[in-house]
Amino acid sequence: MFGMPSEMGPTGLDPSMGLLAGYLLGVLGGLNLLALGLGFITLPVFFILLYAVEQVSLAISNATGWFPAKLVLYMFRGLRRSPLRTSLTYIALFVLTLVLSMIYSVLVFIGRVTTEKEADFKAITTHKTIIPSQMPRAHYEQFKRELAKLPDGMRPKNGEADLMAWSFFLGTTDPISKRPDSNVFAFCIEPRKILTMMDGLDDLTGKEKADLDAAVAEMERDKQAIVMSKMRMKKMNLQVGQTIKVTGLNYTDLVFDLRIIGELPDGKYDNISFINSAYLFSQLDAWKLNNPKNRTSEPHPMDAKCINLIWVRLPNKEAFERLAAAVNDTGNFSNPQIKLETASSGFGTFLEAFKDILFGMKYLMAPAMVAIMCLVIANAISIGVRERRTEMAVLKVLGFQPRHVLFLVVGEAVLVGLMAGFMSTLIAFKMIGNLKLQIAFFGAFFVPGEVLLYGPMLGAFVAVAGSIAPALNAKNVKVAEVFSKVA
Repeated sequence: MFGMPSEMGPTGLDPSMGLLAGYLLGVLGGLNLLALGLGFITLPVFFILLYAVEQVSLAISNATGWFPAKLVLYMFRGLRRSPLRTSLTYIALFVLTLVLSMIYSVLVFIGRVTTEKEADFKAITTHKTIIPSQMPRAHYEQFKRELAKLPDGMRPKNGEADLMAWSFFLGTTDPISKRPDSNVFAFCIEPRKILTMMDGLDDLTGKEKADLDAAVAEMERDKQAIVMSKMRMKKMNLQVGQTIKVTGLNYTDLVFDLRIIGELPDGKYDNISFINSAYLFSQLDAWKLNNPKNRTSEPHPMDAKCINLIWVRLPNKEAFERLAAAVNDTGNFSNPQIKLETASSGFGTFLEAFKDILFGMKYLMAPAMVAIMCLVIANAISIGVRERRTEMAVLKVLGFQPRHVLFLVVGEAVLVGLMAGFMSTLIAFKMIGNLKLQIAFFGAFFVPGEVLLYGPMLGAFVAVAGSIAPALNAKNVKVAEVFSKVA
């Protein structure tokens, strides 16, 4: 529905769709390997914590003589005495909780961008029938006039600061070979709107905000300025202060001389740049007047379709309905006709293409992972129980009841599940929070804080499910049978 040209060609797939598809497929394919690697890296930390908590349990047991404290102490010692089995259980639970935490975060993220707000929500205007959306500049000016006609209380609270138009520009610094690494994809907008309307950039603080404010001010002074993402600058081996000549791919025959005057914060609009829309429009006007190829003074082929999206922040649903009626009126907007929809509705339509992937992640992949990890844990604990049959028999001789043995085996698994779940979700929470990831223009991506609770709970649940059968076998160990075999 949004329709941006891709990096591989001027009329290809929407790059935001490519970014999202790549992200989801990365979750499905690569996250398990990442989680496995992190699990091995954090193993020493896990055993250090295990030993530290064991010492606390020992101190409590010695001070109180309380039987439950002694039972917990036996659990920690049992885990430490079987490092291979404990490591296998920890890594399995670590991978499970980390991957499922990320899947949960993706689903929460999608739910957030497709949830409609009751007030101060954004609406999007696009071409009514064509993807990618393309509209003339005159439609943007008419849209401003229709906004001004709205009654008091329905107009944007901050005036034109709550309105912006996007023009998608794709160019290359290497017009001969047109390598992907030389491509520049940019939003051409009014610079000041970067600070008020761009999700993820309108709420910056500290040095990031000060740097972006300075860059926007420079863009206002110099229409040939460009602000690029750090990722794109690194791929192109560019630095702030350099000038680049970019040949248009979707705006054919247009050449842009741009000066890099700033960079976007880490994780914000990766691979995307910002150009002053006034420069794009001036290049289109200059082409009509001065280009030797244009002997008939006809406008550039993209001149009448250089506006791709119009965004507006409205105070309430009534304002949206009133403005939508004006937009749908062919007397106001024709050639081409356009439509107005809420941002959440637009995102929902956009994400419809990924419904099968999302369904698979939620209802197939997640349950399958839980089932597989339950089997892995059951197998690991069963091996441990078989190795410790003599120990279980000795405990029964010393007065342990079958229920104590059951609790001991399940408890060991639960301790590992809680610690693995907490460590994995803490890493996910901190890692994604520090990276400040943003998928195209969907807003900041983050791991919600509730995963710090859900992760340990999931680890404990899977640990119980996987350990209950081996624990029942341990509970039913016959002392006479064990010692008769030993004898």
